[in-house]
This record gives sequence, C-alpha cells and structure tokens, in this order.
Amino acid sequence: MEEKTVIILGVKYKITDNVPFEDMPDNCDGCMDCTAKTIKLAKIEQNKNSVRDLDCYKRKVLRHEIIHAFLYESGIWSNSGNVTNWGLSEEITDWIAIQFPKMLKVFKEAECVD
Repeated sequence: MEEKTVIILGVKYKITDNVPFEDMPDNCDGCMDCTAKTIKLAKIEQNKNSVRDLDCYKRKVLRHEIIHAFLYESGIWSNSGNVTNWGLSEEITDWIAIQFPKMLKVFKEAECVD
C-alpha cells in the first residue's frame, strides 16, 4: 500500500492507495472516514468489466473522496439535505468558488489531476 498526506482546510488526512478490496467498505473503490481523517483507495485490477484507463479512474475517485473531506471540514457534510435542486443552489456555487483554489492545491499534492 502507498501512503501520502494532504492538508484539507487545516486538517491532516492520510491517503492510502492500493488497499486490498477486503479492507474496503462493500462495493467501494474509495472511501473517506471523517472520524479517522483518512481516505482509502481500493487496489483495482484491469478486467473485462473495468474501465480501460484505471489511472484516470483512480484520480477521479481520489478527487471525489477529497471533495467529501472538504465538505465535511467545511461543515456542509450533514447540513445540506433541505435544499431542493441542490445543483442550482447559490450556496454550493459560492462554496465551490471559494474553496476551489484550496481544492486544486490538494488535488495537485495528491497527484490526482493532469
């Protein structure tokens, strides 16, 4: 397994890659644990049912889990269920606009953007 750390809004998160599938939550290629401040990515192997570019897919999964961590550390994690048409919300649009420079820095440190 490979490990690295990133700082998400002042909080250190450990990223572990190539985690054996049996050590991952069921049916997950990635997961973020806000209590342990960890992000885990499953060891994925090429097969007839997988996407062709596994490196591209794993970077997407890592970005997804990092965004979960940003949402948690921002306090949005559990307070967003009362919005209809969440994608149209000015709140989330403003949040992305404000947090994106910080997110990009973490994405670069985690090596999950081209």
